[in-house]
Amino acid sequence: MSERSDGEKNDFMGTKPTPMSAREMNEFLQKPWIAKIACLTPDGSPYIAASWYHWDGVAFWVVPRARSEWAHYLARDPRVHLLIDDPNPPLSKVLCEGTAVIVEAAVGPYLDTGEMSIWNKIGTNDTGPRYLGERSNEYRGPKNVEPCWTIKIVPRKITTVKYGFQWASRYKHPELIPEDEGRAEVQPVYYG
Repeated sequence: MSERSDGEKNDFMGTKPTPMSAREMNEFLQKPWIAKIACLTPDGSPYIAASWYHWDGVAFWVVPRARSEWAHYLARDPRVHLLIDDPNPPLSKVLCEGTAVIVEAAVGPYLDTGEMSIWNKIGTNDTGPRYLGERSNEYRGPKNVEPCWTIKIVPRKITTVKYGFQWASRYKHPELIPEDEGRAEVQPVYYG
């Protein structure tokens, strides 16, 4: 038996992968996982970045630095995918296919009106405490002068999997499962 990140016991292979309920997904997304953000460069090549995120129950919020390439890529082409996963087996993950909406483009922590920027509010109230706990202000203090973007990722499709280390049936090839004698039912064909 192994222990999942949530403290519950489970065998190494886990159970059959199942979707998370809305409650389970919301609880999962409140943990300090790192989002892997996939977008496209101007020449159409894939680009992946890692980022803290905030899930508000409807959309994801990310805060890239002003000079982050991926912020510029998303401003050019808003198609985006997110992967947020627990890296410890058995695996749980949330996959999001969505659209990036630029809410603030490389603004400082305070706007000309004196109001906190949205990214500064997110860092102060959500991501800072979630990722760093009591050390949030220690980190944010010296960093909280640089301009950042605020990007809202609006999901078009969300897929969730909980406790899945078993393969989903759609990935399996029944003809390759060994018979009782240990041989695959289908023998390879060599062209040569």
